[in-house]
Amino acid sequence: MHITPEKIKEAAEALECTELKSFMFQEPTAGPLTKPRRSSRSTRRSTRGTRRSSRGSRRSTRRSHRSTRRSTRRSRRSTRRSRRSTRRSRRSTRRSRRSTRRSRRSTRRSRRSTRRSRRSTRRSRRSTRRSRRSTRRSTRRS
Repeated sequence: MHITPEKIKEAAEALECTELKSFMFQEPTAGPLTKPRRSSRSTRRSTRGTRRSSRGSRRSTRRSHRSTRRSTRRSRRSTRRSRRSTRRSRRSTRRSRRSTRRSRRSTRRSRRSTRRSRRSTRRSRRSTRRSRRSTRRSTRRS
């Protein structure tokens, strides 16, 4: 069974379908009437533009990733350095405290020793004085 243009016309009138009418009056080689045809050059240009823009966006995302990586690395390094410096400062403060404690101890010991030596010298002087006195007394008596 062959479809003739008259049959299509009749069907279009019966359905009152605009799409069918537009389809009917088209030339056989032409495309759809609703969409205008673009030239191949314009499509090429548009695809190039999208490619370029996508490349640019990719580059920018890569750059942003790199920059975030760098910043995180830098922040990590800085935190490590600050931690090290705080550790060093703590160590140095501990050492200085120890040294001050030691020096205090040594000064205390030296003070004690000087006190003891003074006491002993005083005692020895007293004893010598006493002995002299006693010898004097004894010489006077005889």
